[in-house]
Amino acid sequence: MTKKVLILPMLLISIVGFSQYSISEISKDAYLKDFDIAVDIIKQQHPNPYRFHSKEILGKKLDSLRKEIEKNPTYIGFYMNTPTKVLGDGHSSMGMESNYMEDYVSKTSFFPLATYVQNGNTYINSNNKYGVEAGSRILEVNNKKISDLFSKASRQADGSIKVEDLDMSSIISYTNAKTYQIKYETPSGEQKTIELKGINYPEFNYESRHAVLPIDVTSGSGVYGYQLNPDTYYLAVKSFSFNESYFYERLKKYFQDMKNLKTKNLILDIRDNSGGSISNVPLLYSFLSKEKLFNNSYKYGTKVVDINYKDYLVDPQTDRYFSDSDIRNENNFMHQRFDKSDKGDYYFGNTRLDDTYIKSYPRDGLFFDGKVILMINNRTFSAATYFASLFKSEKRGNVVGKETGSCSNFTTAAWFLTYKLPNTKSTLSIPRTEIFFNSSEGDNITKCTGVIPDHTLKTDYFLSSMKEQKDPELEYSKTLLSK
Repeated sequence: MTKKVLILPMLLISIVGFSQYSISEISKDAYLKDFDIAVDIIKQQHPNPYRFHSKEILGKKLDSLRKEIEKNPTYIGFYMNTPTKVLGDGHSSMGMESNYMEDYVSKTSFFPLATYVQNGNTYINSNNKYGVEAGSRILEVNNKKISDLFSKASRQADGSIKVEDLDMSSIISYTNAKTYQIKYETPSGEQKTIELKGINYPEFNYESRHAVLPIDVTSGSGVYGYQLNPDTYYLAVKSFSFNESYFYERLKKYFQDMKNLKTKNLILDIRDNSGGSISNVPLLYSFLSKEKLFNNSYKYGTKVVDINYKDYLVDPQTDRYFSDSDIRNENNFMHQRFDKSDKGDYYFGNTRLDDTYIKSYPRDGLFFDGKVILMINNRTFSAATYFASLFKSEKRGNVVGKETGSCSNFTTAAWFLTYKLPNTKSTLSIPRTEIFFNSSEGDNITKCTGVIPDHTLKTDYFLSSMKEQKDPELEYSKTLLSK
């Protein structure tokens, strides 16, 4: 379960109208005050802020970020060093106020080339007008190693999961250079240097939308399927944030289609699926299960049932500040649904919490019993990671792609609290609970990995597919099925 979060590398928004505020109004002291407020909120309100770091270590990491803001008290400096960066919780996030964001975007000179990161390298991801060949590897930008820029970027990930699915074009743009001197290596191994002028946001948006990868943009954030060849069907599920009835109708349509076509193989694509309703996870798997019943196991837990930090709390839909009555209702909701554990300091969800929870889940009548390959990446997140974890634990088929961005055994999610910080008007979003998958014990988890794919792409294969303007993971999956 997740919520859509605004992360800086994804600035693909529609900029209209004129800014009412100027980021030049925000002082160094204002940035530091909002940083301190955010730290206080996290310490008091996060369901387990010390999951991955002790109080001492987390304190040192937060102090280091604060010093970075002191050295670089700018709008982008603040967002590149928010407290959520070191928390180890991919669901906690800091969002920009729309007018300040518009002001920032209008004044920024963006990097003029679309990029894609694979196996730790940043590649040119466009057939551009500058003569820089797609698939060329960027080495330096304005005399800064691309690896250094990459290492400083904020990532949406749980724990210490290594994430490379970043929009490096945006991250490079944060330097706000007017011109970009780019040192790169062509696919044939020749090193070259070119200097290009920065571009404005509409041009940047155009370049992003006309990049080579990803190939399949038809599915968007929905459900979409079609026949790849007489034996193989492709089904993209890019979100679990659907009404259950609607989701079932969509799935029934495509699995009926597979049955009518006598499909032998299925490639299921949940790359870039950021999650949604966790009850939709077993619903999808019910169309794939080899068994008549399968184990669907998850539970909610938290150390914080009450709203402890009440200032600046807003309704994210209306921007209205919470009243005492709102806070009382929120607290009552949690107290009715969470019970204190007999040992430790955790509260776990009781049977009243989720009436859609079914532990022994039945297979659907339209189930597919052929070969299945699941495609995942770093942006496979939250409930989508639970699906990948279930798929792998049930040994349903091969998994292709990159490690998921959230833990394979738990994540933070469910209900969220949103705080509007007073000085930068930023919104800090904090999940209220953790969710433990596959009977994981909440008290004992200190480390995590995402769901690890069975097959990852080698660089040569990736570049070859990119040159042919084909989806690398999809092409590899088709090759696996042909063996």
